Amino acid sequence: MIEAKLQQELRERFNPEGSQLRRQQLRMLEILLYVDKVCKEHNIRYWLSSGTLLGAVRHGGFIPWDDDLDIEMLREDYDKFIKVFKDNDDFALQTHKNDRYFLLPFAKIRDKHSVIEELGNNENYRLRGIFIDIFCLEKSPRFAYVAFGGLLYFLQRLQKQAYGKWALCIISLCKKLFYGSVAVLKPLLKYFPNRRLHHAYGCGPRWRHRNIKDILPVASVEFEGYQFPAPYNVDAYLKQMFGDYNNLPNLDKLRVHVSDCTFYDHQ
Repeated sequence: MIEAKLQQELRERFNPEGSQLRRQQLRMLEILLYVDKVCKEHNIRYWLSSGTLLGAVRHGGFIPWDDDLDIEMLREDYDKFIKVFKDNDDFALQTHKNDRYFLLPFAKIRDKHSVIEELGNNENYRLRGIFIDIFCLEKSPRFAYVAFGGLLYFLQRLQKQAYGKWALCIISLCKKLFYGSVAVLKPLLKYFPNRRLHHAYGCGPRWRHRNIKDILPVASVEFEGYQFPAPYNVDAYLKQMFGDYNNLPNLDKLRVHVSDCTFYDHQ
């Protein structure tokens, strides 16, 4: 973890208390705490991942300029979570199955008391609040993972340009064809070699594989003053993703994106 003085300087520069970014981060933390509660109640394994885990290790919480929060689960835990999670007055589950124009192959838990403008065309989503991402990991051959990822990426690019009833209907049809193809081919692909642990088909070739020995049994890490599950070998996990993850990027060239967000009273 970086020294406290530098951490405070970064916080004051990028996400001071009361700033829009910090408010978004704290709302995401509320969602994570609820997800953690659900997972504990139902014995579901998960862990902080990607930049969220990096933030926990290097900053003790969010990376000061980060505006998202990621966790991962194995397929069996992911399916169980989707089944047991119940929407309430504050949070709702979003997947490609319950939101017509949501294309992604992983889940989001959305806050019901905010609206966030994401990159791309999301005004037709049923749910548009602040969210955390829940990624599903499963064994799959690399070539299929990359191919499906490329197809869904292309469909997402089309969606960004899709306006009007007919264009959206075409996107919806293409989505059904994509996930129908995945459902038909997935049972056959399990017989192919090089079945490493990847994110679910469609997440795209930018994601590296994961090593199960670095993840299980899950350990614990401090994040924003709370303890959350983390990969067993955090160092190996982060080195595989980021290399020398303790080094800060060039802050003078850092492009910080903060999504426009409207907050509503949720008391």
